[in-house]
Parts: sequence; C-alpha cells; structure tokens
Amino acid sequence: MLSKSVLSYQGPLSFSTIDWLLSEFKLAAQDHDISFKTYKKVISIMIEALENITRYSDQFSCNGDSKSGFCPSFFINRSTSSIELITKNPVKIRDVGSLRSTIDNVNSHNKEELKELYKSTITNGEFTAKGGAGLGFIEMAKTAGNKLEYTFESLSKEYSLYTFRVFFNI
Repeated sequence: MLSKSVLSYQGPLSFSTIDWLLSEFKLAAQDHDISFKTYKKVISIMIEALENITRYSDQFSCNGDSKSGFCPSFFINRSTSSIELITKNPVKIRDVGSLRSTIDNVNSHNKEELKELYKSTITNGEFTAKGGAGLGFIEMAKTAGNKLEYTFESLSKEYSLYTFRVFFNI
C-alpha cells in the first residue's frame, strides 16, 4: 500500500516547534481527510514522541544543519488503512540501553497488561535520570494498539541515531 506524507520536519526541536508542528498537523489532518477519532490518536502519540526527542536530544545541538545527520526529524505518513509516525534523533550511546530496555518492556505486554503497567508505573514513583518513567511509551503503545518499533545506528563514538516508529490502523 502506498503511503502519502501528511507532515514532515527536520531541524532543531523546541517546545515552540512542537506547538507549531501540532498546529501544522491540525491543518494537514483536514487536507488528508483524517477523522477526528484518528486525529486524537495521532496528537496523543505525536506529543509523546516529540517530547521524547527533546528529552534525549537536549545534550546535542544540530544548529539547523540538517545535513549533519544529527538534526531530529519527524514524519507522519498515511495509507488508506493506517497512519505511521516516525521520529529520528541522536541519542547518547549511554542512553541506548535504557531506551531499548524500556521499549522492550512495553512491547512485552498485551493491551490489558499495559493498563496495569501504566497504573503500577504511575504509582511507584520511579524516574530515570532523564526524568521519565516510561509512561509515554506505555501511552503510545496503548493508543496505537501495536508494538513500538525502533532501531539504533551508530553516528559517532558518542552518538547513535535513534529511529522510532509507531503505526496504527484507521
């Protein structure tokens, strides 16, 4: 199935950029006949995914140099039956293990188990050094109803390119 690009961005990411992307998606959703129910799902996942970029890319500045491979990027694609959201951003190699572990843990749970994991995580009060508890990944998996996909590709001695993908049927 061929997919169409609904929205794409590559460059420095800040909270004001996230606000702008959310506004752009609102317009793009209308242009691509995305239902309100689907729109709400995408917005929820989009916010979590973009906040993760700011959480893990805060130690690296791409200075608008999109050719460096270090600038974050964000894509929403749509086919007739699904929506795909992809983010790419540099992460410190030391953060790869914890990211992998968190996503693998979320992916090891079914829908009902994710609800319990969410409740358990929100009440246990354990946070990572980056300030997260994995709630965003749990929320994205619950919303999408599919496993979260990811890869890490070496960029340098200190950084890996983290590609995150989530899709769901519409």
